[in-house]
Amino acid sequence: MIKFIDANIFIERWTNPKAQELIDQLDREMHCTSVLVLSEVYHKLKARKVGNIFDYLRGIMGSIAVHDFTKDDLFNALKNPADLNVNDKIHIETMKRNKVNTIISYDKDFDRDKTIIREEL
Repeated sequence: MIKFIDANIFIERWTNPKAQELIDQLDREMHCTSVLVLSEVYHKLKARKVGNIFDYLRGIMGSIAVHDFTKDDLFNALKNPADLNVNDKIHIETMKRNKVNTIISYDKDFDRDKTIIREEL
């Protein structure tokens, strides 16, 4: 079963041994993410002045499927009644469209949407 990786996992790669272990062992058959997630990762790591962000993201993109998000994902996200920020709702819709029902994330807000499963490392 493929699992969607949220931005906080990629961001914690340098400070959390479990996140580092997962990132170092990414598997195209088991993991995916989205363009929006990688955008969030870039934004956060740039603010932290992490070096080689481009190479880090390119490595992720070469290791796992990176799904685009669509106008329909945005439209469906806006209709989602869960108390989540819009980017999290877009992640959920991107997951659903790609038949992924589990997200690896430290963000407990995802627990508010009962249509997916959140796992922590």
